[in-house]
Amino acid sequence: MNEYSGQELRLLKDKVNTLFNSNPNWKVVGLHIKEKNGQLTSDIAITLIVDQKLPVNEIDSNDLFPDSITIPGLSEPVKTDVQVGPTEFKALGCYTLPTPGTDDSGWAMPVSGSRMTHRPLMGGIGCTTIPPNGYGGSVISAGTLGGFCIDLDDNTIVGVSNNHVIGGNQVRGDMTLTMGYAGQYSAHKNDYHQTYWSILSTNDIASNESIPHPIFQQPETHYPVHQRTSWDEYTSSYGSGSTGLSALKVGTVKRAYPLTSSNNKIDVAIFALDTTINSMSALISTTESWKQYLLDYDTPMDFATTAEIDSLLTTASGSPVFRSGRTEGPVGWPGSDPYGSDGRPSNVGCSLSAYGVTDAANINYGGNIETIGYVEQIFVRGTTDPSTGGDSGSFVCGLFNEGNPSLSAWKIIGLLFAGSDAGNYMIANRIDNVASMFNLGAYKGETLDIGYKNVDIKVIDTRQSAVTARIGGKMYWQAGSTNSPATGRFDT
Repeated sequence: MNEYSGQELRLLKDKVNTLFNSNPNWKVVGLHIKEKNGQLTSDIAITLIVDQKLPVNEIDSNDLFPDSITIPGLSEPVKTDVQVGPTEFKALGCYTLPTPGTDDSGWAMPVSGSRMTHRPLMGGIGCTTIPPNGYGGSVISAGTLGGFCIDLDDNTIVGVSNNHVIGGNQVRGDMTLTMGYAGQYSAHKNDYHQTYWSILSTNDIASNESIPHPIFQQPETHYPVHQRTSWDEYTSSYGSGSTGLSALKVGTVKRAYPLTSSNNKIDVAIFALDTTINSMSALISTTESWKQYLLDYDTPMDFATTAEIDSLLTTASGSPVFRSGRTEGPVGWPGSDPYGSDGRPSNVGCSLSAYGVTDAANINYGGNIETIGYVEQIFVRGTTDPSTGGDSGSFVCGLFNEGNPSLSAWKIIGLLFAGSDAGNYMIANRIDNVASMFNLGAYKGETLDIGYKNVDIKVIDTRQSAVTARIGGKMYWQAGSTNSPATGRFDT
């Protein structure tokens, strides 16, 4: 097996990204173990994934993948490979679910457990925000609360999911709203005559101030986050008291990392826990909330390091992987109690493994965003569908040093956000990128504050393309564009 240093792997990752962006017909490029006659070899290769292999004479010369690639800084040319696999992927937030039923009595464990109300909260259970058509609209939604982290900006405990699950698909720059539902772009008016300028100031009323809000009466300052989902509650009504989604509110969206047209690395949003709920212990338990629902493991998990994630590439058959989500429930190997105790053969039909750690692919978000490019992603494959709509936001966990009980440990390796139409493949943001780009740390049961600290919301009056802005010595995250005309496209 070729061995590369951390610096050499960085050069390989950069080359994968360059190749992916150089040809729109190369839909998936990554580092994989080279195959020969269907068998794994001992070589790491820059790999092109295709729907099917064609004879060389049937391939346009511009689309031929090189036999080897020379990279400055590496002593030898890097081998390449072409493998058959999925090339179409979509984000796994669920906004087009079937018509709601009337009760959940037909659901069976373990899936039913991921869809229920949980207090205290933990990772691997359903969550949602304002339904895409607004409260009382015709569309309901479902996603997954991946787990809890420490927001290192203010040292508070925050919940973590995807931008496209709880962040309303926040994008960089200003885009025309044509879908007609709330939560999609940096600045728009919703059905209740409110202007949403950014994820941090969702109810700043900039016009029609004489029109009272029909639900909140008083402005709600951030997107609410609910647990369980509007799909599982069979309603898109806000309600009041103990009815509707208001009874399921656990916090409000704190910030989301905006999407761009290409070279995305993360799809993440965090929410602050609601301080008005009786006490911290009503939502968070220092002994329970760091857990993944139904993962049979009782030690708080660290984030895997960059080197550990990279090492999954050379682990035989990939690392054992587990994730728990709203729709498929707990999936993975060695799995969880229900998979070994309810009569089904243990580890049969639900095994997962990480086999790519720096893959680049296009992801279809639908709507106006459509397809955008991602780089440096973890690819996970399984013996059955490892994820589907509503599982977005799940933490993906890997078992390291599996063969050595004294050293073995589960660690968080990624944040699930997409999967293949063909099934058997899911894609996760690398947790090292999530942590460094979003300033998060692993939550392992510490007693810390919840809610917001030192919040000072500002609406910026000029067009902003940067992800952050520093005002008065403070850092502010993407705030959209208040006065510029809509462009109908991503800023470049």
